[in-house]
Amino acid sequence: MVGRWKWERAVIERAEFVTSGPRPFPVVRAADLILLKLSAGGPQDAWDISRLLAVNETVVAEVEQRLPDLQQDARDLWKRIRNQ
Repeated sequence: MVGRWKWERAVIERAEFVTSGPRPFPVVRAADLILLKLSAGGPQDAWDISRLLAVNETVVAEVEQRLPDLQQDARDLWKRIRNQ
């Protein structure tokens, strides 16, 4: 993945390496996955975010801290999801 925007590059930099098989590979953090899904903005992305939050509500503060870096439609989607 190549980050087009500054916030996307930060997502890549924060990725944690996981070992599975012969070598480690980067995996984005849960909050960063939500940011990527918010940016994509599709109905499946919104559903995925709801499911992630149902399992791990602790990521909300981390998402909200980074939310200002995203485009307005992504911030609006976050508000709709949080108000459900």
